Amino acid sequence: MADPYATRTPDLSGRPAGPPPWQGLVADRGGYLVGQAGEIGEEPRFAVIVCRGIGTLAPFSRLDPALGALLWVEHTPAARSAAAANELFARLRSLEVPCFGIKHGCVGGPADRAGCMTIEPALIETVLDAALQEKVVWETDPDFGYELPAVVPAVEGDGARALLPRLLYADHDRAYEHAELVAAKKRERAALAQALSGLEVAISAASGWPPAPRSGDWRE
Repeated sequence: MADPYATRTPDLSGRPAGPPPWQGLVADRGGYLVGQAGEIGEEPRFAVIVCRGIGTLAPFSRLDPALGALLWVEHTPAARSAAAANELFARLRSLEVPCFGIKHGCVGGPADRAGCMTIEPALIETVLDAALQEKVVWETDPDFGYELPAVVPAVEGDGARALLPRLLYADHDRAYEHAELVAAKKRERAALAQALSGLEVAISAASGWPPAPRSGDWRE
């Protein structure tokens, strides 16, 4: 029987603060955490957008430049500006290295909800090492458009499900809640982008809102 409270909208205000617990793992492997001004080191092995949250955002994702810039705008800067976001977008496009979104917090939260999992540094370390060794099987997330690690060597069970939030929510009778949260997050990102005058169109479009009809969609 489904949880009668499964469709409640959770309180997502409790984003964690402070340095992420996996920060040292990134530095040790030659990565660079994109800073509050959008800065990236001269020759990073990879770039990382630090994401903070307790809900639907995946623990680890591979980002294209536009989505990377949008997530940076949402999560990182001390003061948001279109100019800084556009500069970061251009820099990410010029780099021939991957950009990852790595989350500080939990997935499926808040903590009292079924299936909520804290994102442990050990999971991030395993996925990051596999990604850098090109041992990850990636799949495109149908909700947010980033790439998710669908298969990672040595990651099974709860850890593997946490990497694919859509499945984690479904496992715990929270599929409808997940769909509502995804739509709300897309609207929130679209509004955030719209508020930044002069933002590159590609960054705004990365919000995925309003939804575009797909081939065979009844809305066409």
